[in-house]
Amino acid sequence: MTALSWPGCANTRDLGGLPTAWGGRIRKGALIRSDRPRPDGVHALLGHDVRLVLDLRLAGECATDPSPLAGHPAYRNLSVLRDEDDVLEAIADTMPAIYQAILDRGADRLAAVITAIALAPPGAVLVHCHSGRDRTGLVVALALTLAGVPDEEIARDYALTASCLRPGTEERARRLAAQVTEATMLRTLAHLRDRYGGAAPYLGVGESVVTLLRARLTEPSGAPA
Repeated sequence: MTALSWPGCANTRDLGGLPTAWGGRIRKGALIRSDRPRPDGVHALLGHDVRLVLDLRLAGECATDPSPLAGHPAYRNLSVLRDEDDVLEAIADTMPAIYQAILDRGADRLAAVITAIALAPPGAVLVHCHSGRDRTGLVVALALTLAGVPDEEIARDYALTASCLRPGTEERARRLAAQVTEATMLRTLAHLRDRYGGAAPYLGVGESVVTLLRARLTEPSGAPA
């Protein structure tokens, strides 16, 4: 993985280089995760050959804090939360429980995001929410799981966010931020398998979308026989 220094962004990295279970790797410049882009980072973003920007925030968040890319042909807003779940800390008491609740309530919305990644034009796909931690972490985990990246590697990438962001001052926010660990993501992926049988049956996107996603994200040697 490669950390990217985009102006105004604190949590941006190219996921290229992550290994797959069948010996390949995620293609460099295929999938980028980030916190929300700021106006002074747009030039760097577009210069990185980003052809699709998926903003995972709620419509209300986008109205209050519009993306500097709003109106650009590459920009799409695909929220993964229900409108009533606008405060993550109110969903559950722990980070694993919050993620499990988002998964349990949002399969159709998450499937739309994964499908958009699979069908994206050549170039990089940027996935972001507000801080690039929770919603972005779940989307990236689903995409990487479908691409064949082992759970441990997905969890390791997720945990890197803890060192990129400053926790809030409120005690509950600090407590949840302390749970941005590999163990939290491993529990989330275990829930996905135990309750739904894995990412593909959970999303219900069909084998054609999974095949397109793998072809888009992995190097040629990274596809299963």
